[in-house]
Amino acid sequence: MASVGSEQDFQNRLAAERTRVFGRPDLYALLELQPLPTVIYGSDGAEIYCNEAAQRLLTVAPGGAERVLAQDGTDLWTIVEARRDEANPFFDVRLRVRVREGQAVDSSTSIVPIRGSEGSLGGAIVFFLSLPTERLRSGSSEMPVMTADDLPAFIEGVGRVLGTDCAYVLEVDTDVRSEGRVLYSWSPDGAVLPTAPFSLRGTPSESFAGRQLLCVPDGLAEAYPEDTTLAAGGYSAYVGSALTDAHGAQIGVLAGLWREPLEDVAGMCACFTMAAPMAAHSLLDLLAGRNLRESEQRYSSVFEGSAVPIMLIEPSTTQIVDANPAACAMYGYAREDLTSMSILQIDALPPDTVQGELQRALEGSRSNFIGKHMMAGGAVRDVEVNIGPITVGGRQLLYAMINDITLRVRMEAELERSKRNLEAIVAQRTQDLLRANAELQQASTAQDMVFASLAQELRTSLQTITGFSDLLLSGRTGALDEEQRKQVEMIQGAGKTLAVFAATLAETHRADEASISSDEFDLVSLVESVVFGLAAFAEDKGLSLNIAAHDRPIHVKTDRYKLQQILLNLLSNAIRYTEKGGVTVTVAREPDVSVVTVSDTGPGLTQEEAQTVFDGPEVHDMSAGIGLPTSRRIVEALGGTIDVESTPGRGSAFTVRIPSQPRTADSSA
Repeated sequence: MASVGSEQDFQNRLAAERTRVFGRPDLYALLELQPLPTVIYGSDGAEIYCNEAAQRLLTVAPGGAERVLAQDGTDLWTIVEARRDEANPFFDVRLRVRVREGQAVDSSTSIVPIRGSEGSLGGAIVFFLSLPTERLRSGSSEMPVMTADDLPAFIEGVGRVLGTDCAYVLEVDTDVRSEGRVLYSWSPDGAVLPTAPFSLRGTPSESFAGRQLLCVPDGLAEAYPEDTTLAAGGYSAYVGSALTDAHGAQIGVLAGLWREPLEDVAGMCACFTMAAPMAAHSLLDLLAGRNLRESEQRYSSVFEGSAVPIMLIEPSTTQIVDANPAACAMYGYAREDLTSMSILQIDALPPDTVQGELQRALEGSRSNFIGKHMMAGGAVRDVEVNIGPITVGGRQLLYAMINDITLRVRMEAELERSKRNLEAIVAQRTQDLLRANAELQQASTAQDMVFASLAQELRTSLQTITGFSDLLLSGRTGALDEEQRKQVEMIQGAGKTLAVFAATLAETHRADEASISSDEFDLVSLVESVVFGLAAFAEDKGLSLNIAAHDRPIHVKTDRYKLQQILLNLLSNAIRYTEKGGVTVTVAREPDVSVVTVSDTGPGLTQEEAQTVFDGPEVHDMSAGIGLPTSRRIVEALGGTIDVESTPGRGSAFTVRIPSQPRTADSSA
């Protein structure tokens, strides 16, 4: 207490302040009703009342007086004076206060200023609504806190002390603000208000939007004619104070009803303003308990009725706390047996691994994993576990939802085996197709070679027949009689007819060569296919056959079959005329063209042979190879070029360049 003047002067002044504030017996009695720590200041800031619960908040201030001080040493009265204009009719302050044990604790306070003449500050009532009671214990006693269980007795006490004909607390529906219901009511004659939910429209409770206190000293039924409860009870006066949560949202109303008009309006309003924080604290406790019960009921309904196996696990001990019927059915244990086991007895993973998973789930860093669980009969099942923290009955547990994926794992394994088998089959079939394709290509090349040889032999033979026929008919070998001339002319006619047929056949073959299709494909893959088909040919001769391709893929758009024909001709010639060493095929990409070079270590060509190797008949010379004139015609039809570089005794290199864009027969005309 503040010490001003002599001790007797101080006591006299303190008695005067108490008489001023406690001149109303009902106010003093109301203060005694509630267990919250409460301090009352006089007009000069002296502490004129401090209940037992607040004694531990008094610490020695500078000057030796015991005061309520903030952690930084600021007197609570200084804070009240600084914020007195905020009160309408009270205000809340959160601060850290010192306690006798030398600690500092967080507190939420509700401060009700007492107004003097012309609105001056005539004191204040301070309620400490929330304090960590475990840090304020003294011996075995603990500071009392007003809870939901205290609310009925508190309402009765308020009604008796303030002389109401009915006192009640009303809950406002936080989802539907226009509805509410009476939680508790008291009246001297034992009558109680209906507790069924009702609409607040047309009742005094509707008038609290934007205000903290409502007072109707007389004419209540006329002010609210739609409220049939007021008319039925014959009530004339009303005082009510809004109950709010920590965020200022209204959760209820504390109200009193009288059948006679109010005489002390200001005093009654002060009493309800003072009582509201205590009632709000109890109402919040009631709502929190109800929400917890409803949450647990919902959880219990889901837990018991779920078709998914669910277990509750104590993370520190790994004990199975509970298991739903689906889990008991899956594991083959009775509920009492399963709840006497540890999860380590079910999980097939090593204990350290299981405990690590539980810890990660408790921290929220792991919510799903796949493992193996053992059933009651010894069978092991593959399971997918969804796990996470949950609070049940105030205990921090882990829920585990188990999904049996044994069949899925088995099917996935079977699919994987089938996939590997299919890949092996496809690879083998691909090799078979490549080999068959190479054989077809070789057969096609052989057919072209036979056709070229046949055409050449046919032309040579016809040239001999027609040449000697002309010589005989010219008479330079001697005169012919009429019959002889007739026979020679027949021979000459047959030769010319056969020559026309041979020419027509050659033109038909060339026309087939000139028909061009357009396909988009990887040039490197085509070269690999051709090389694969001729690998056995090179191996039989003891030659190496290699591919050099630094870029892959090299996409071209041209006639795949005709380009394949050219490559077969070049590679066949290179292998045929190379006796030692090997053949290398180089595939590269140049601006606007793709390049294939076939290099060998054969006998090579002279300069004259290299200049004429693509000219003349199909079989120009043994060193010129087979089908080179045809190859040049096809390359040119594709819009490309073919050339050769050769050194006698060191080998040759034939290079084919194919344009990036396709060339059709029309564009080549």
